[in-house]
Amino acid sequence: MAPEIQFENLIEQLHVDSFDADAPALIHQLNASGTRLLFDFQRAAATELRNGRLSSFRDEVARVPIMDRAAELQFSMGIELVWMRLQDARRRAGFSQQEVERYPDSSDTKCLNCQPGDQGNCFGCSPKTCKAVTRDELRDRTYELVAARNEMVERHMHVVFHLLEKYRHVSIPNEDLVQDANESLFRAVEGFDFRRGFRFKTYGAFWINQAFLNAIYNQSRTVRVPAYIQKAMKKISRVIGDVDGGLHNIDAIADKAGVDRKLVLSAMERNRFTLSLNKVVDQNEGSEMVDIIAGRDEAAVPELGETSAMSTYLGSAVKRLSEREQDVVRMRFGLDGFGIQTLSEVGGSLGISLERVRQIQRSALDKMRGGDFGQKLEQFA
Repeated sequence: MAPEIQFENLIEQLHVDSFDADAPALIHQLNASGTRLLFDFQRAAATELRNGRLSSFRDEVARVPIMDRAAELQFSMGIELVWMRLQDARRRAGFSQQEVERYPDSSDTKCLNCQPGDQGNCFGCSPKTCKAVTRDELRDRTYELVAARNEMVERHMHVVFHLLEKYRHVSIPNEDLVQDANESLFRAVEGFDFRRGFRFKTYGAFWINQAFLNAIYNQSRTVRVPAYIQKAMKKISRVIGDVDGGLHNIDAIADKAGVDRKLVLSAMERNRFTLSLNKVVDQNEGSEMVDIIAGRDEAAVPELGETSAMSTYLGSAVKRLSEREQDVVRMRFGLDGFGIQTLSEVGGSLGISLERVRQIQRSALDKMRGGDFGQKLEQFA
């Protein structure tokens, strides 16, 4: 049986000053002995999770231990070591230089349990002619890197929630922001270099903030405006007050903001916000935007709005009925494409008596009038 060692025990042997000199010899030693790395990381005891997906996820993150500077450095060197070991395995398997340097992504993890005959592109580049023992080694080396990378990400998810506080008033759901930020941490692990002397926490925070800002740029508007347009508009807004002629002096704006003239024109053209017709414009009288905008057929505007609202409420109320009650209501009152039918016609279609149809109809209408949607439908009576 191949020897095994805990990942956390292995990285205790690493020293930042001699890492680049020691790593190749350590990798050779691990490969010669066929040593497999184990990843059994500790977690705090589970507590009763709060309701809500984000709250329960926050509770799960709270169970993961937080790294100090020293632990970050050791773990970062460990990730670099297993990445170098995977690259070494790829070279010995005959991969091209481009394939050797390709960092594992989500497509690689799908191949961890690939069945015989399905390894045509194992880990993105392993050919079918690859020997079974070599394929097993590639799979083990990839698993080691993925496991170490995932742990590094999980140990820094608390930073996501810490930075999220600054963005709690934006219009993007917190769940979406957290998801984008967590994804950015994977890219942070790939690009981090411990040799530069920075903490991963600091580097990861930069990526998290970028993820938050990109989500706001891309999702905060009804009509999506590309992030580069919004960033250009931000630069333009800073200088617009210092330019003679304001928005009409495009050349001066482009020169002062350091933005290409065509990009200035594009940004100003596409940087338009969407306003709701139901936006309140007079708090005292409750007037809405739709009340002050004239249309081709002004009289039809409120009528169309009422019809749409009534259809929505009516459809929701009908869906709360039983299947038999829905059929009776739709046939009797001509809903959803049905023509209006008599009690007798409905009974014939459903194979029940006229009196039974009357009873089902009465029960269905009582339910619709008694629910919260009944109160909303009363305004259209």
